[in-house]
Amino acid sequence: AGAAGVERHRALLEKDGAAATLAAALRFSELLADPANHGRCRLCMHDTGRYVRLDASALRALNVLPERASASASAAAPAERAAAAGFSLYGLLNKCRSPMGRRLLLRWLKQPLVDAAAIEQRHDAVEAFVNDPEVRDALRGAHLRALPDIERVTRKLERRRASLMDLCRLYQASAALPYIAESLGRLAGAHGDAIRAKYAAALTKLHDDEHLGRFEALLESAVDLNKIPDEYVICAQYDDELGALQARKDEAEAEIHAAFQEAAGDLKMAPEKELKLEHNNMHGWFLRLTKKDETKVRKKLSASYQVLEAKKDGTKFTNKKLRALSQKRVDLDRSYETQQKHLVDRVVDVAASFSDVFLQASAICAEIDVLASFAETATTAPIPYVRPTMCASGDSDEIVLEASRHPNVEAQDGAQFIPNTCALRKGESWFQIITGPNMGGKSTFIRQVGACVLMAQVGSFVPCASAKIAIRDAIFARVGAGDCQMRGISTFMAEMLETAAILKAATPKSLIIIDELGRGTSTYDGFGLAWAISEHIVNEVKAPCLFATHFHELTSLKGPGGVANFHVQAKIDQTSQKLAMLYTLAPGACDQSFGIHCAEFARFPEEVLEMARAKAAELEDFSAEGAAAGAGDVAGALGAGEKRGRDEGDATEDAVRGAARARQFLADFAALPLPDMPPADAMRRVQQMKRELEADAADSKWLQGVLA
Repeated sequence: AGAAGVERHRALLEKDGAAATLAAALRFSELLADPANHGRCRLCMHDTGRYVRLDASALRALNVLPERASASASAAAPAERAAAAGFSLYGLLNKCRSPMGRRLLLRWLKQPLVDAAAIEQRHDAVEAFVNDPEVRDALRGAHLRALPDIERVTRKLERRRASLMDLCRLYQASAALPYIAESLGRLAGAHGDAIRAKYAAALTKLHDDEHLGRFEALLESAVDLNKIPDEYVICAQYDDELGALQARKDEAEAEIHAAFQEAAGDLKMAPEKELKLEHNNMHGWFLRLTKKDETKVRKKLSASYQVLEAKKDGTKFTNKKLRALSQKRVDLDRSYETQQKHLVDRVVDVAASFSDVFLQASAICAEIDVLASFAETATTAPIPYVRPTMCASGDSDEIVLEASRHPNVEAQDGAQFIPNTCALRKGESWFQIITGPNMGGKSTFIRQVGACVLMAQVGSFVPCASAKIAIRDAIFARVGAGDCQMRGISTFMAEMLETAAILKAATPKSLIIIDELGRGTSTYDGFGLAWAISEHIVNEVKAPCLFATHFHELTSLKGPGGVANFHVQAKIDQTSQKLAMLYTLAPGACDQSFGIHCAEFARFPEEVLEMARAKAAELEDFSAEGAAAGAGDVAGALGAGEKRGRDEGDATEDAVRGAARARQFLADFAALPLPDMPPADAMRRVQQMKRELEADAADSKWLQGVLA
């Protein structure tokens, strides 16, 4: 925008790294390559705290976006592709009628809000649409459905690449805006006035005589609307030169028809019945007879006419007069098309001045579309969604979802979802450890909590009986992991990298979801990592966390934020010894994983199951009778199992004691007034503390490993 534009942004450009960042952005986006962008951009500071932080792991764990279509998926049946897209929050909430709405929904799901007032505004609009199905149906069933892709067409118009068809599509969109505003004006209820002020009034202003009213007048005078949709051309009355060319074209066409009638009389053939007048790009205007009729006048044709083409469908021919008139008409058509193109360019240049107005209208229509889609989803769900109560950060330290459900799972055909309540309260249950059998619903429960929080902060209602949510600044999820062979990263390493990112970036205002941490390595290492990570989250990060695990020793964790144990319930039939999943969450810890029962569900061979039960009994039976009852190899195996069980218990106790001693050492060290102590005294005191720690480490393998 010249020197004045640079001076206006000087304060911003003088910030550290601002100029280099701007240069990189311009180089990457190639904004300056298109002259249409000159003078249209502005600089502003990007507020990184405006939206919830969602990394790729959280988006994947909560099934926010549809899975990317692979080569095999792209070749799948449409129903299968629809099912794959449907099992995502985007697929569930995407009941949008316009392309702009679908793109906006995608952006909203990636950028949930953290501002309580902005979230409440979206919830107000959704509630208004929920309570007024007549207005919602009118918007979605007629007005929004008829809208073209205003944003994409306007971008073409900005680059001067729009055609008359594109301008007519914008004309169609402009004509629909008053109907959208009128429908919004009929909204009743407590939030009707706010919606009319924000959306209906804005659309009405954009469509007045000073804005899109002038655009419509331009199209009505310039485009021949009577010929749409067969062809899109400039009206002949719009330009004097074009009008003169049109008159000459009409005159030439009349002369061609007169020559046609003359030829029909000469050949004694009924015009339009036997003798046809036709036109194509190769021959221009010409005459055609069927093969049967051509034999009747063959001598006449050879004497006075020139045969152009003879095929099974007939003979095409012309004469000198018709050929001259045809060439005249072709020349006029070319001149007409040249003038048309010139006028279209002029009309596009004028229409481009309305680009900003159309972009504003597109943004408003997209937002209405998404909010109406949220309302449609909330009312058509198997059990209607409810409006959550949102609490600004600091006003409340609890997330309570009464009878919450997983939105995608309950939407599946034939699903009868069992709801569960989640109550994360600081000081009581801020860190929840979820145990229970495989396939019991642990992962589904913790994911549905994350999905409900995300949906609420996007602006949607949530699948609960009631919900009170303290706004989160980030959602972190460590659920499942896959290796990355191209980068040489194993599954376990991928898990560790995701967890490290959580520990570094999470704040007390975040929400953390962790599932089955510590798999892929030895039992000792896995438990040690799970315990250390859990303790760090409880004592240092202090964020609400749902931690699903099979390390049952973890249930002894304590912390100032409040650690609570829950388990998913299952029942074993005493007669058949079959496991039945109840999918309900109950307080307390579970000391079994029921892994062999899950193997039964997978239909393992019976001999494999029997061997698994025997080996599990060997490792879990620590009684003296169990050791004495065995003989030979079985007794040896029992002894080994007993030793291993004792070793695991000792290792766990040693880790707990060692960690407590290490924390005490760090606390004592932090309490030393080192700046006020003479250097020699400080060194002696530190050496003494170190010797005491090393002496205590003599009885602790865990501490020895830490010191090593």
